[in-house]
Amino acid sequence: MIKDVIGAGGPGLLIPVVLFGLVLYAARGLFGLHGRRNQSRSEFLERWDPKRIDDDLWLEVTIRHLYGTNLPAHVIRAALAHPHASQALSDLSDIWAFLRYDADTQTVSWQYSIHRNQTTRGLLRHWPLIRYFLFAFSGAGAAYYAAHISGLSQWVISIFAAVMISCAIISLWHGEAEKAAAKVGEAWIKRINEGREITSPADATHK
Repeated sequence: MIKDVIGAGGPGLLIPVVLFGLVLYAARGLFGLHGRRNQSRSEFLERWDPKRIDDDLWLEVTIRHLYGTNLPAHVIRAALAHPHASQALSDLSDIWAFLRYDADTQTVSWQYSIHRNQTTRGLLRHWPLIRYFLFAFSGAGAAYYAAHISGLSQWVISIFAAVMISCAIISLWHGEAEKAAAKVGEAWIKRINEGREITSPADATHK
């Protein structure tokens, strides 16, 4: 297929076509993570044992296996005490990179000042989509330009196009985290900080 494209467009298309193939390969790898998460979910359900919830190490490692996030045991238990535990764990995993955790007090706060304001959090939830189009249009424009030039400039512009398109894909991939931060971030900070003494879902019921 690449041979046919180059044959139709000339050797000037070689570099853009090859780099475009690399971008597609990277995109395939990113979306392949979704399939691996489904497999991890099945393995998680096979290993899950409600009787071991009081075992901090087992609980943290088990949740990390499913979500890929190092959540502290007491934070996991707060999520398990939520009426919708699965969604709670998913939301916490998404926003955890935006939070600063104090191991001494077992409390959390926003990692970045931009997330501390409700208005900016609301605006940031739309930023990944805007950023996607900015990267995508930049990448498409650079790829078009690279197809009409030659020499070292073609290499430079083609690499720039590949980077822009890759960034566009990654931007969409991480968009859910900003949405979760705007929607439930503040509520989870309050819930974790107020219930930091909770050690199990049973304790949360009695509180």
